[in-house]
Amino acid sequence: MSINNLTNLEELENISQIIKKSKIQELDIKGKCFFNCNEKDINEEKLEFVNCKFQNCKLENTQILYSNFSNIIFENCDFSNCNFNNSSFINAEFINCRLIGSNLSESVIMNVKIEESNLSYANLSNCKMKDVEINNSNLEVCSMNESNLSKVRFIKNNFKEAQFFKTNLNKMDVTSCNIEGIVLDINGLKGMIVNEFQAMELSKLLGIIIK
Repeated sequence: MSINNLTNLEELENISQIIKKSKIQELDIKGKCFFNCNEKDINEEKLEFVNCKFQNCKLENTQILYSNFSNIIFENCDFSNCNFNNSSFINAEFINCRLIGSNLSESVIMNVKIEESNLSYANLSNCKMKDVEINNSNLEVCSMNESNLSKVRFIKNNFKEAQFFKTNLNKMDVTSCNIEGIVLDINGLKGMIVNEFQAMELSKLLGIIIK
């Protein structure tokens, strides 16, 4: 996964104004760097962000639904409790971001890297994820139920009490992750790559008692 060259971007401090302008002109939002934006109560849908960077941005009480984010870098952003339901994130990076309790359900997440970010309590259910790497991130009590995962890599993440109900984890290597109290069904468990200590933890799901 590589982000195309994001240099010489127009630096802006107001996301909502650019959204309004793009709506009026019926144009995609392209080549923008949103820097130090702090906004709330954005309620939009069917937006197109292309070749943009969000840096040190915070959104509160915000819904951006049915939207597309293509070739995007999110760095040091706080989108906690925001709603991005039914959106797509294609060729994107999340670096040191907070998405606590955020809703990305029913989204397409493809060619994406998430690192050193906090997605605890986030909703990633019913997502289609392909060519995704998540590393050094907190996904405690997140929901990834009934999602379709392909070529997804998990590295040193916290999945404590995370939910993967009806999600196929075949060939998913979680040996470097914390999976204490993870919730998943037996079919989803098949083929998952774990270490011996994790195997003992997962044995509880099968009703196996190890002495």
